[in-house]
Amino acid sequence: MTWSSSNASVATVNSGTITAVSDGTATITATAGGKSATCAVTVNKKVGVVSIELDRTEAVVYVGSTLTLSATVKPDDASDKTVVWTSSDKGIASVEDGKVAGINIGTVTITAKAGDKEVSCSVLITSEDEESIKASLMKIYDAMDGPNWSIERKWDMSKDLNSWEGVIWGLNNSKELQLYFDGKFALKGEFPDCFDGLTSCTSFRVFNQPGVTGELPESFSKLVNLSSLMLSMTSMTGLPDVFGGMKDLRWVEVYGNQFMTGPLPESLGMIRDGMIAFQVSSNAFTGSIPASWSGLSDVEGFSLVANRLSGKIPDSFLDIEGEELAYRLDKILQQQDGYGFDVTDIDMPGYWPMGTITDIDGKTFTFADVVKKNKYTVYISWADWCPHSSVLMPALKDYYENYRQDGLEIIATIWHPVSSGNAENHGFSEEIRIFEEQFIHDKGYDLWYNFYYAPYYGKTQFTHSVPVAEVYDSEGHVLFSTHYYLNDPIRKRYGAKEYDYTASTDLIPFLETVLGPAEIPDEYASTDYSKNGEVMTLQKASTGKGINIVFMGDAYTDKDMGAGGLYETVMRQAMEELFKIEPYKTFSDRFNVYAVKVVSENGRIGKDYSTALGTVFGDGTDINGDKDKCFEYAAKIPGLHDTSNLLISVIVNTKRNSGTTYMFEEAQSGVAFVSSMGNNPEAFGITLRHESGGHGFGFLADEYSEYGGTPSQSHIDEYTIPYQKYGWFSNVDFTNDPAKVRWSAFLSDGGALYSSGAYRPSENSMMRDNYEWFNAPSRWAIYKRIMELSGETPSFERFLDYDAVNRGKKQSSASRTRSIVEWEHSAPPVILP
Repeated sequence: MTWSSSNASVATVNSGTITAVSDGTATITATAGGKSATCAVTVNKKVGVVSIELDRTEAVVYVGSTLTLSATVKPDDASDKTVVWTSSDKGIASVEDGKVAGINIGTVTITAKAGDKEVSCSVLITSEDEESIKASLMKIYDAMDGPNWSIERKWDMSKDLNSWEGVIWGLNNSKELQLYFDGKFALKGEFPDCFDGLTSCTSFRVFNQPGVTGELPESFSKLVNLSSLMLSMTSMTGLPDVFGGMKDLRWVEVYGNQFMTGPLPESLGMIRDGMIAFQVSSNAFTGSIPASWSGLSDVEGFSLVANRLSGKIPDSFLDIEGEELAYRLDKILQQQDGYGFDVTDIDMPGYWPMGTITDIDGKTFTFADVVKKNKYTVYISWADWCPHSSVLMPALKDYYENYRQDGLEIIATIWHPVSSGNAENHGFSEEIRIFEEQFIHDKGYDLWYNFYYAPYYGKTQFTHSVPVAEVYDSEGHVLFSTHYYLNDPIRKRYGAKEYDYTASTDLIPFLETVLGPAEIPDEYASTDYSKNGEVMTLQKASTGKGINIVFMGDAYTDKDMGAGGLYETVMRQAMEELFKIEPYKTFSDRFNVYAVKVVSENGRIGKDYSTALGTVFGDGTDINGDKDKCFEYAAKIPGLHDTSNLLISVIVNTKRNSGTTYMFEEAQSGVAFVSSMGNNPEAFGITLRHESGGHGFGFLADEYSEYGGTPSQSHIDEYTIPYQKYGWFSNVDFTNDPAKVRWSAFLSDGGALYSSGAYRPSENSMMRDNYEWFNAPSRWAIYKRIMELSGETPSFERFLDYDAVNRGKKQSSASRTRSIVEWEHSAPPVILP
């Protein structure tokens, strides 16, 4: 008999023995005596098991209860995926098809085997009852100052466990334990190593417990049934890696623990199947993000902000593009000052409202479409009631009109205070809507895209301040940002936190670097200097000796000098702006006000332009000029032979927001340089009142915080010595002792350019955030100087009588803008001999 195969590559045959070679079919034929028979053979190659995994490696089962383990066999096409389950001690626990049944107290190893691969899970069979749980909880009570807890919080072994404050046990006939330590417990010390007796705990929440210190103990790892974890506002110092067995964890909130440092625990981020919420923010964790945490990035409420994280962002976080990547990065980028990720290799995507936007005229657009079809797109958030928006928006409109044809587009969102928390009904009355739409059209801002902020509340970064702005290229990458979330210290581009970019001062200068100058070059040069030095008397004092103040301008040409022309108009407007608020308003009749015409060759500030007072821009809002020339022009005023106790206000013809005051010790005089903001008194008036009224005449200090930390002794001396010698800077102090501080009003930490260790007399004022009032100590300093220079002895009692008009009404007038206005502080004053 002979044997043959129709396809030897699939199967061979020898003396009736068939050998499989590869997948496929073949026909085996047997021939003898002229007769033959056939057999069809199908060969399926066997695929072996490569690995087997369990959904958990540790578990707790109670006597009489069950727990089902799940096994995953790889590869998916393994020929035989049968799993065989065994228990190391059937007297403690049995297992069938992964279902583990607790029989007696003890520990067993449950093994799952497929093919020649196996994996095991250590299972604790326990019988926690009420008394054993009480005993374990009493270890917490004893270790964490329980005897001194308030009466209603104290635990008592003689009472039912469910009567213990913060304890829920056996709810709905379950064997679950829930622990909730709220702020009324006043725990003190570290949690003891007792959690191996609390394995039935499914929820562990510690909230507002500054007395809790140390770390979670090793036995916390035994809470393998835990589903909810909260550690909030404690003094704990770290978070150990004890979460590997907690496969049921679904809710994680670890925030506000300012001393909780060290690395992020790897195992905590690996628990992601079924995670509902995950927030690990406002702590002090350091190092980088474990790559294993990337699977959590799309969990609702995921946040790692306000820690002290640094280094590279794992590639696994960056596996998406565009708007979705922007929203993911928003959950991690913002870290505490001095910390942040290296985003050098990341083209930062813009973070804007996704989907279709409806503008104020009912037309629709998407950010993605607008950005794609323009070379540069500005996204700006502003408000019509914000003074710094009123400074920026006219200048931005002029710039837009010049460069619109060169690929510049603007998308603007309008913030109104009533919209800040009401996204559902958009927060606008019909009256407000009509007013703002008309305002936009009247100002000419309808040239670009405009939409109301409120309908997209929570869907855009621009949620906390105005004005703020970002600039994107056509690919949607961020080129410039004044928003807090973009911290890029490595590349040091616009938007890096420590460079403190602000929209009103830095947006247009940035656009100039990519498109061109804001002000179209003007080749006009003055030829007629006959008006140069001409004196205008704007007002004579009608009370007292008369206090001399002088206005003059720089970068105004001969064509501005005519009677009733631009120069005279701006000087009169400047005087009116200075006297708009108290105490200057009430005592304006004690001032002699002059203006001196100053004719410059050019009507521009900057390189290649020549102005009479040599004004130049410095960094940020800093501006400087020839102070000697200013005094020379002031000396042209008839009868003004003494330039001591003199305030000179220089209005600089520019749209760039700037302001700096120079204070002269010997002369007790001040020279304030203030931008005219395109000759717009509504815009420059605030800066004028701050610089001229606050620094130049009142010799007040800035009250805003410019630097982190506490001031050095040399900085303190810079403010203390002038106070001791001349009474300058009486509105700040470096002590919070009510018996020693320079005023008796309430104290507020932060002032004199530092965030702590310097103190101001009120939360807000003209000298902090340009709010339209001087606080009481500042008013007293200005009042005192007015009285002295006009020939009267200042009386505190008379000041109080006058000041009744100011008390009690100022704070409420600014409540609508508090915390949502990005105030651009002008440069601090400069003291000269």
